[in-house]
Amino acid sequence: MRRLLVKYASGCSVAPLTPFHAGTFSKIRLHIGKGVQLDLRGEGDIWLRCLSDHSVFVQSYYLDREAGRAPGDAVHKIYPSAYIKVFDLRQCHRQMQQQAATAQAAAAAQAAAVAGHLTGPAPVIGINLTAAAGIGVDDLRRLCILRLSFVKGWGPDYPRQSIKETPCWIEVHLNRALQLLDEVLISMPIEGPRPHE
Repeated sequence: MRRLLVKYASGCSVAPLTPFHAGTFSKIRLHIGKGVQLDLRGEGDIWLRCLSDHSVFVQSYYLDREAGRAPGDAVHKIYPSAYIKVFDLRQCHRQMQQQAATAQAAAAAQAAAVAGHLTGPAPVIGINLTAAAGIGVDDLRRLCILRLSFVKGWGPDYPRQSIKETPCWIEVHLNRALQLLDEVLISMPIEGPRPHE
């Protein structure tokens, strides 16, 4: 098991990167305390331990699924001393493959409809073709990122709608997941299925 410790280092100053005054920044550092510990298990599962005396808030598609929420719909509050799985590489890979295939099928169906080769209802049942065709690489990349804020939460359940409105936050880009995304995108055929002529 490999570990990444995310915490304030006394020899490092990130004050120039933030619009807060020195007093506000000092308060934020006090709240972060020892920060969080991220553990890598297996090929790419990530577990988070909250080392701070205050909660941290995580945007995690894995936790969304576990909570029965729509992907990207929630920010999850992780309490001090909690140790919880926040990312599952296999689940992420399945989601990538599914979303990429859905987007490709929707784009092919739209192209067939525009060319006049599609009559009647769309062949992709239960999927909004316009929304599915609009899935892009950036949407798939979001599956490979964990976003954390310290002390304050954000999103639909909080007064702050964006993570950028919180005093201190980080994004963790998961390299193995991004490598798998590359493989999914490379394996997709350049041309979709051709409509019958």
